[in-house]
Amino acid sequence: MKGHSGGILFAPASGPRGTGEYYRCLILARAVRRMRDDIAIDFLLQRDATVERDDRFTYHELSATPAHAGHEVTEHIDSLGPGVVVFDNTGRRHQLRAAHRAGARVVWISSRARKRLKGFRPRLMRWMDCHIVLDSGNPSPALGLHERLLLACFRRVSVDLVQLIVPPPDPAGLAPWLDRLPPPGHALFVAGGGGYRFRGRPASEIFLEAAVEFRRASGRDAVVVMGPQYPGGEIDHPQVTVLSALPMTALGALLERAGLAVIGAGNMLSGQAMAARLPCVMTAAGGRDQPARVRRLAGSGMVVAADLNAADLAHAAGSLAADPELMARLAERVARIEDGTLVVARRLVSLRG
Repeated sequence: MKGHSGGILFAPASGPRGTGEYYRCLILARAVRRMRDDIAIDFLLQRDATVERDDRFTYHELSATPAHAGHEVTEHIDSLGPGVVVFDNTGRRHQLRAAHRAGARVVWISSRARKRLKGFRPRLMRWMDCHIVLDSGNPSPALGLHERLLLACFRRVSVDLVQLIVPPPDPAGLAPWLDRLPPPGHALFVAGGGGYRFRGRPASEIFLEAAVEFRRASGRDAVVVMGPQYPGGEIDHPQVTVLSALPMTALGALLERAGLAVIGAGNMLSGQAMAARLPCVMTAAGGRDQPARVRRLAGSGMVVAADLNAADLAHAAGSLAADPELMARLAERVARIEDGTLVVARRLVSLRG
């Protein structure tokens, strides 16, 4: 068994479409690096994932997401000898067991109900040291009775309940696009990473159509971010500002600059919008977790829900823009949600030792 002298290895579920898990791990890696610049940080990443990479970290490509990469994950664990392995919404029991037996501390991150349930199964808890439960949009996250009973049986496993894991916005990162942007207060349309399709079309194109309709109906400025995984090329539109993609921290600054947003319900994007205290129209733009997130946040009065079609998104955005009281109420409710990024980063550092 190897000792806990290695670094931190992140294994996110991200692939060619959804990238939220990778970006969450990237946020945590950067937060850890700000605390301790002597800790080596590695990523296991599906080779076709089109994502922002950080040259301070080492990337090891997989043929699939970790849960479907067979023994590639365990081979990397054996060769790297990490002190901590972080499985974000992914991982098989044999992979957690391999990390534990290699001397690493094992962390499971769940941001979906199904992955949270999986993280509280005894067959996984046996090999786990820490479960980070990301309960975004819940102002009072708590453990259920069944979860508390299981933790009483598996006393080695610690749990951190957090509401958000988001990057700090970087206004300076917007500098290359400032000459193209309208004044602050515009409407921002972002489906997400741009990899999801709806009825054969990229979801980002539906958001672009919605932005154009919103602009025509309201006369207000609109900005659209197509996302790094959007399969089309650069778009120059005469009525709205279209950006192909932004670094994660620059997108956070763009959200802070906006007056309202129309967004997909991905965990990372919705978290950034809440951190920006921004009134939002939200729709399920891809991913099995998104419909439930829309229902939960809309039911809590934190967002306005809409269907994934241009007419409904544009109408919802226009109605929101014309209702300052509703906008203020949405912003006030999301302001109750707290960022747990530093809490989780400190936990990873403490586990690494």
